Amino acid sequence: MAQAQLGSTLTRSDMIERIYTPVKSDLLKVQASLLEIVTPETELLVKTIHHSLQNNGKLMRPLLTLLASGACGEIGTSHIETAAVAELIHVATLLHDDVLDDADIRRGRPTVRVEWGNRVSILSGDYLLAQASLKLSRLNQCRLVSIFAQVLANLCEGEVEQIRTSYDIETTWDSYYKKSICKTAALYAACCESAGVINRLPEERIEDLRLFGEKFGIAFQIIDDLLDYTSSSERLGKPVLDDMKNGLLNAPILLALESFAPGSAELDRLVSRIEAIFHAEDNSEHQRAVQDELFDLLETADALEKTMALARRFTDEARAHIDFLEDSPYKASLHYLTDYVCQRDY
Repeated sequence: MAQAQLGSTLTRSDMIERIYTPVKSDLLKVQASLLEIVTPETELLVKTIHHSLQNNGKLMRPLLTLLASGACGEIGTSHIETAAVAELIHVATLLHDDVLDDADIRRGRPTVRVEWGNRVSILSGDYLLAQASLKLSRLNQCRLVSIFAQVLANLCEGEVEQIRTSYDIETTWDSYYKKSICKTAALYAACCESAGVINRLPEERIEDLRLFGEKFGIAFQIIDDLLDYTSSSERLGKPVLDDMKNGLLNAPILLALESFAPGSAELDRLVSRIEAIFHAEDNSEHQRAVQDELFDLLETADALEKTMALARRFTDEARAHIDFLEDSPYKASLHYLTDYVCQRDY
């Protein structure tokens, strides 16, 4: 646990540097692998794939795959290709999500659906999933195919659960965690599990790595929820309060709802403001006033502080699952990464 506390003394930029340092050269190989996928013959598809893969953020999923691989053994070609598979799946789901959510902006840029339409966005995502499958098939490891096939099944299940509970003021924590695991944490878990499988760890240790990834992924989603209230649209690269405007109750709202006594005036006001945002059709002065009142109620309930505490609980649980790893720069980076996930601001 001593390593886990080192990150608290570092600036965010220093922490990021330490996280990426052990795998910088390997991440370049992952990026090269992404650009080496089979080029479509259709010019429009070439444009959308290029648009999507050039806008790939921090490469968090490949990063986690490589760090877990180095921490439990070595990093070879199979690990590089598996990391690329994880990123292809992630980018494909973003293309699909943008259609489902009618999203106009992704990481500060117009989405594929805005530039080229919904059908092209969906087909571009399908193409990337096909390329991920090709990469997996070339690794000749059936278990990896099974791991990532389960991720795809989870993604679909999570999306349907999200549709089922949209605009439902009585959304439960069970439903929230199911969506968080299926839509976010399952892919992180697969990244870490795959590292253990490729490096031929004992099953107990492979499961530890999987659980590390899952707990990390839940924390990542909780902080994502928090940023919906604490960051700006410029930093997020998408509108703030995006979840609520799409009818979703996330962690800060669930914590606020359970903070007020049943039948209390505060709870009634909170429910009223949530429903007003659910059904808002414009960005009028009235709607901005409703949002301000919502923020005041979240502050009264200490909901944002409670959300951060919840995320830290999951990162603590995640770290416990990699205690078995020998000390190394890779393990240290995994610890720094769990610290960083609660400090990121976009």
